[in-house]
Amino acid sequence: MKKINSIIAILFLSISISFANEEYQAAMLKEIQVMNQAGPASDLQKSANSFARIAQMNPEEWLPHYYAGLALANASFRSQEGAAEKDVLLEEAKKHVAKAAAISSNNSEIVALDGYITMAELAIDPASRGQYLSPLAMQKFGKAVDLNRKNPRAIMMLGQMELGMAEFFGTGPAKGCGLITASLELFEKEAESKNPNEILPSWGKEMAEQIKTNCN
Repeated sequence: MKKINSIIAILFLSISISFANEEYQAAMLKEIQVMNQAGPASDLQKSANSFARIAQMNPEEWLPHYYAGLALANASFRSQEGAAEKDVLLEEAKKHVAKAAAISSNNSEIVALDGYITMAELAIDPASRGQYLSPLAMQKFGKAVDLNRKNPRAIMMLGQMELGMAEFFGTGPAKGCGLITASLELFEKEAESKNPNEILPSWGKEMAEQIKTNCN
C-alpha cells in the first residue's frame, strides 16, 4: 500500500511540475510578445515589472531577469528624460543581470546583455563616458563571443562597437562590417531553427540590418 501511495504521490508531483512549467512558458511567451510590441519607454518599464513578477514566482529561472534587464535597457534608449532618470533605469537593469548571472553563470546571452546596458550608459553621454565605458563594452561583448561564437546578438553588438571605434579613430569599417555580416548569417540560422513558442533570446536581427546600412 505504501508503494502504491508513493507512486501516486510521484505522479501527482510530476503533473504539478509539468503544469507549473506550462504556466511559466505561457506567461513568458505572452510578456515577450507584449515587450516586442512596446512603444514608449513607459511601456517597456511595465514589461520589466511583469518580468520581475515572473522572476519572483520562478526563482530558479534566469530568463525573466534577462528580459527585465533588456526591457529596462531599451527603455533607457527610448526615454525622453534626462541622464539621471536614464541611469536609474540602467542601474535597475544591472541588478536583474546580476541576478540572472547568479542563476546561469558564464552565459553568453547574459554577458552580451550586460554589455548592451553598458552601451546604453555610454549613449547617455558619449563625450564624458566614452573613454572608460567604450573599452568596458568591448570587453563584455568580446567575452560573450568567446563564450558562444554562434550568438548573433553578441557578434552584432561587438560589430556595432567596432564601427563606432572605427568612425572615432578614422580607421576603416571592414572589421565591424564583417562582424555585422556574420551576425546576420547567424540570425538567419537561428530563425530557421526557432520554435514559435521558444522563449530563449532571439531579438536583434532588425538592429543588425539597420547597422548593415552603414556598410553599404
